[in-house]
Amino acid sequence: QMIAKRIINEAIRLKVKEVTICECGTAFRVMKHLVGEQPFKVSHVAEVMARYLKEDRIKVGRDRIKGLITYHDPCQSTRNSGVIEEPRYVLQQLTSNFAEMTPNREYNLCCGGGGGLVALENEPFREETGKAKVNQIKETGATIVATGCENCHTQLKFLGERYKTGVKVEFLTNLVANSLVLE
Repeated sequence: QMIAKRIINEAIRLKVKEVTICECGTAFRVMKHLVGEQPFKVSHVAEVMARYLKEDRIKVGRDRIKGLITYHDPCQSTRNSGVIEEPRYVLQQLTSNFAEMTPNREYNLCCGGGGGLVALENEPFREETGKAKVNQIKETGATIVATGCENCHTQLKFLGERYKTGVKVEFLTNLVANSLVLE
């Protein structure tokens, strides 16, 4: 709540029209739904990237990223906040080599790290909780799993190391940054 207040106060002081929350599902959910109405729009970075791509404000080179990509839907930004199609739109602009997990979108399996669970030192609990997610990723055949949440990213990396999946974990923003076409 203290962090949210600081963001709100600075946004009001600066008279911003929009606050973009980076890849933290919990921070996005708090700012979007739990702190009350604000005099500015609150957007997830995936929403902003999708909008910028549609408006040609940024350009990306397609298929610069090598490997089969899948997307992990973070519980807080997807299931609890509705950021579902925007990450997929972004990925469609980046690659022709994409595989959905099953189930996906608001029915995607939790990785076991979101909502702060990743901060727990109980690694056996995190490992067991994330086992179904590891199997879900493996079933896609993906070599890269992208996500839009820091907690999920940390948990997915932990699971990859524990289960020796060989799957690279990437932030959606990093994939976009590495594919930008600079004119």
